[in-house]
Amino acid sequence: MPFLSIKTNLPVTRQTRKNILKDTSAVVAHELEKPEEYVTIALEPNTAMLLSGSDEPMAFLELKSVALVARKTRPLSQLLCEVMKEHLGIAQNRVYVKFIDERRRMWGWKGDSL
Repeated sequence: MPFLSIKTNLPVTRQTRKNILKDTSAVVAHELEKPEEYVTIALEPNTAMLLSGSDEPMAFLELKSVALVARKTRPLSQLLCEVMKEHLGIAQNRVYVKFIDERRRMWGWKGDSL
């Protein structure tokens, strides 16, 4: 049940939002080898954010998933940064990605827990 939260200080058009959601969902599903139907993405544009004392374009991404292994974090970070660059023009040094390996029993879906 991967969940990716994306926060950026930039405004996002409807089409850009759609493209970011689709592209990040595909990346997460592919890299974690999970069906895309299990992936959830949330995008929060126009968030008040500061990085290194600057409000230049930036993004903070947080990926939570059950059984998230460390060897997946590098390729995920690279690919997610590429999506931020492609759709928002945000440089890699202005994107932080936090990875969280969640315990299965702490997730619920379809009225049950995993």
